[in-house]
Amino acid sequence: MLKRLLIIGSIVAIALSAFPFGVQAAPAAITHVVTVESLRLRAGPSTSDEILATLQEGVGLTVLGKNEGWAQVLWGDLEGWVSAQYLRAEKVQAVDAEFLNLRAKPSLEATVIELAPYGTVLSILEQAEGWSKVLYHDQVGWMKSDYLTEPGKISPDLLPEAPKPSQIKMVTVEALNVRSGPNTDAERIQMLPGGTLVTVLEEKDRWCRIQLADSEAWVYGEYLVDTNPEAVIEALGGEPGGEPLVNTLPADIAKLQESDQALAVDIPPASSGGDALVLDEAREYLGIPYVWGGASPEEGFDCSGYVMYLFGQLGVSLPHGAEAISAYGTPVEFADLQPGDVIFFQNTYRYGVSHLGIWAGNNQFIHAPEPGAVVCYEELTGFYLAHYWGARRITP
Repeated sequence: MLKRLLIIGSIVAIALSAFPFGVQAAPAAITHVVTVESLRLRAGPSTSDEILATLQEGVGLTVLGKNEGWAQVLWGDLEGWVSAQYLRAEKVQAVDAEFLNLRAKPSLEATVIELAPYGTVLSILEQAEGWSKVLYHDQVGWMKSDYLTEPGKISPDLLPEAPKPSQIKMVTVEALNVRSGPNTDAERIQMLPGGTLVTVLEEKDRWCRIQLADSEAWVYGEYLVDTNPEAVIEALGGEPGGEPLVNTLPADIAKLQESDQALAVDIPPASSGGDALVLDEAREYLGIPYVWGGASPEEGFDCSGYVMYLFGQLGVSLPHGAEAISAYGTPVEFADLQPGDVIFFQNTYRYGVSHLGIWAGNNQFIHAPEPGAVVCYEELTGFYLAHYWGARRITP
């Protein structure tokens, strides 16, 4: 009997020597993959936190949670934070119900954290006993697996209509009536001078619903024109393809030079008005290379890292992420933009607020555009004008 106990003891000792910390838990399942060439793993959700490791493209991670654009992850035995926008979910599913509860625990009795509408695509972290652990916005919670399906099985006809980007157009007559409704019988609220830029929210039977400072109203759409130079020249009686306008159009009222029918309004110099401190600081980093996740002149900048850093130099702490930064400061109407304001773009490389820059005046902004580029000036026209989302004024 003693000999048998010694043999059993030896087996246990061998097992413990193979697993020095006792019985090991199964390794965490990989839920996401790094999508960029290199990604810094940091000790906390900030670019000021210590860099623990640099992860290569294709590396698998376990996402534990999210916070304002950062993902808390497990890589082997190392736990830290990475920028969430540079991760791709290994497994995704979509909501196959009008609305689906996100619960704190895998139980119908658990607290409902949020509701996800039909077609919402979710990262799946874990599945067990009819429940799926998912990421939704910055929340980690549980949903009934029966109401999740492959994204390809979602019917586009049942999806809620995505918001359309606002259109920016210009008044082409000397004065344009602004009315309370889409007809000439509606009350005249005010008049807009020629050259005024307006935000068009809706077009209906040749009338346009526009955004005013604190309300909405209607104007006759035949007296508005797109803000590209060719359309403006043609609307004013010139020839498309002729002499271009100065830049394109600034955010206030444009002076259309080189035309007998030009409207007498002024272009403000790039540095007039606004916050000179912000614009001056923004110019300091022209030429710095674009780097995914970068947030300093030494390592390079991505779009939000650039804005976060320059405001940090002015004493304003901002998060890393375009969507997160869009919640700071106060909203600014397009027509009221001043140099130093932060402007945002939507649906550029992903859905939602996804890019940003610093308004410089003269229809230009400064930003960190994309890999292979550097911090530079860009005109607000074409692609960027079509994806314009809005602006915020963040005062140091």
